[in-house]
Amino acid sequence: MFSRLQAGAKADVEQRNSLAESDDDWTFAFHQAEDDDVDAFEVTRATVSGKVTALVKFERAGRRIHVQGDDVDVDFTAVVILDAGGACRCVVGEALYAEWEIRRMALELLFFEETQE
Repeated sequence: MFSRLQAGAKADVEQRNSLAESDDDWTFAFHQAEDDDVDAFEVTRATVSGKVTALVKFERAGRRIHVQGDDVDVDFTAVVILDAGGACRCVVGEALYAEWEIRRMALELLFFEETQE
């Protein structure tokens, strides 16, 4: 599940960077954790000058995935489970989510929120 989340986030970054109508002058980047012993990655938002203005970090510990934002209001922990149909899902609070919904919850504000700079 975590590797699918990584691949999906990387694809989301590429798609967001390719939006033609976007006139916000932001660029987004996917960063894999440098430490091989840590299952983590982050998505950053930067200005055209390269200054990182916000980021969202995903970190796996066992079957838990902690998602936390820096300068973005995102902070939740998803627990990976098998649903009644045998599909991998994530539980946040008492709600059940698919992997794409976790990415949306994590990245939507980073990609589209207005900044107060």
